[in-house]
Amino acid sequence: MAQRESAPETPGAWYRRLPLVLAIIALVTAAVYLPVLQNGFVDYDDPDYVTVNPMVRQGLTLKGLAWAFTAFHAGNWHPLTWLSHMLDIQLFDLAASGHHAVSLLFHIANALLLCLVLRALTGSTVRSAFVALLFALHPLHVESVAWVAERKDVLSTFFWLATMLAYLWYVAKPSLKRYLAVALLLALGLLAKQMLVTLPVVLLLLDFWPLGRLRLKDAGEGIPLPKLLLEKAPLLGIAGAAAAVTILAQSAGGAIAARHGGYAGSVLVNWGNALIAYPRYLIKMVWPLDLAIFYPLNPGSVTAVKVAGAAVVIAALTAGALWQLRRRPYLAFGWFWYLVTLLPVAGFIKVGSQAIADRYTYVPLIGIFVVLVWGIAEIAGRWTRGPQAAVAAGVAVLALCSALTVTQIGYWRTPYQLYDHALQAVPDNWLAHNNMAILQAQQYRFDEATRHFQESLRINPDQAEGYLNYANVLQATGQTGPALQALQESVRLNPSGAQGHFRLGYAYLIAGNPDLAYREYEQLQQLDQVQARSLLDSIRMAGRR
Repeated sequence: MAQRESAPETPGAWYRRLPLVLAIIALVTAAVYLPVLQNGFVDYDDPDYVTVNPMVRQGLTLKGLAWAFTAFHAGNWHPLTWLSHMLDIQLFDLAASGHHAVSLLFHIANALLLCLVLRALTGSTVRSAFVALLFALHPLHVESVAWVAERKDVLSTFFWLATMLAYLWYVAKPSLKRYLAVALLLALGLLAKQMLVTLPVVLLLLDFWPLGRLRLKDAGEGIPLPKLLLEKAPLLGIAGAAAAVTILAQSAGGAIAARHGGYAGSVLVNWGNALIAYPRYLIKMVWPLDLAIFYPLNPGSVTAVKVAGAAVVIAALTAGALWQLRRRPYLAFGWFWYLVTLLPVAGFIKVGSQAIADRYTYVPLIGIFVVLVWGIAEIAGRWTRGPQAAVAAGVAVLALCSALTVTQIGYWRTPYQLYDHALQAVPDNWLAHNNMAILQAQQYRFDEATRHFQESLRINPDQAEGYLNYANVLQATGQTGPALQALQESVRLNPSGAQGHFRLGYAYLIAGNPDLAYREYEQLQQLDQVQARSLLDSIRMAGRR
């Protein structure tokens, strides 16, 4: 079934002891990530997903089960992820350490599954272990593990890798029962996160290398591409249906736009940013410093020179992989894994206001890790002492990754540390300024909150939600006029936002302008009947007085 490595890997027999290797991967990953158990929740997405979500807070219930499969809450449809959070509440309530422990266990399981998959595919224990450890310990992957709201990453990847194992089982002896197992695991992964829409294409890559099922010429061994495509057709159908639901959910939730008031962007800017993202993630993989929870998309930074440069890099690497297609098939496998799996989150269809996000590398970098490990092993095999030197260098790289990962986990300890680091890593970070201001306002540090809000709105003056937040501080400090102006700006930027009309109506009422308040009520009536009734009752009471 699999094309085994023909050359010996390293002297010694330890690499053949797969159980010991798996135990080492699990223990090292657990040790490096142990500090995450001391972290709390953060106030970015965690409230929507867990801490103030009324359905999740009830734990596992029949009502919650129905809601998980029917709701487009937070612009997503991932019922299995919602059920996972509900189970955590059932077990740990709001003890953050329990939620973090479950995410860590999934991350460890993913590293072990990755090692098993690569070992089964290639017969190479050492190389598979190094890829798994790079995956487990790279600091770019901290966000997916340390952020409770990103449970969908670790959960969906668990089913991704389990699907690959099932596919190997199917390829060994094709049957309907085994194919249904592949389809079921794929469907479960899609119920956790629709990132798996590209998995059927990755299975085709496996057919090319290392399974060798794909026939590259009209004659010869293997299966023709049309037949392999037909084999994947049901899986592609499942993935396509999930993609359609995702687009519907994100459109309903307003995610395919300027979330949090960020830049929605023209098609050219979004596509240009998506092209730039491919080499940008590679740079961050090699130099994983200044990592932040949010990287704002600045349209001015998407220049023609950068887009052209990114296109040249992508084209050159693609051409190189194709040039070495027969001699070094792992290059094409790993590079096309990266290209394909990053496609749904690169930004060609703009979701959110970020230019890039660390969490989007969780699966795509596996392909690059395969290229690096297999390539270095091939080069090292040409010298007598090469394998030992390669292993020593690999251990040094893993140690460095571990140190950076421990540091990165520390930034997730509290929301204050998270945003403070984000502002140091990305100074013009309007979202970090906004969220830091909210934290300081909650501590009655209004002067500092005001400075952060003003800086956030200076960097990005088009954020309706930012003006709403700023109005809170202005009202708390008795600045009625400026608060009214901030609310008016929020409504101007987002005329379909019910909260803006609701807040502005009350502000008019407090300022003694019931007619203007009533005008906001009329606008609100088209958007939110409950809030409209509340505002109307207040107007009537003010009229009686």
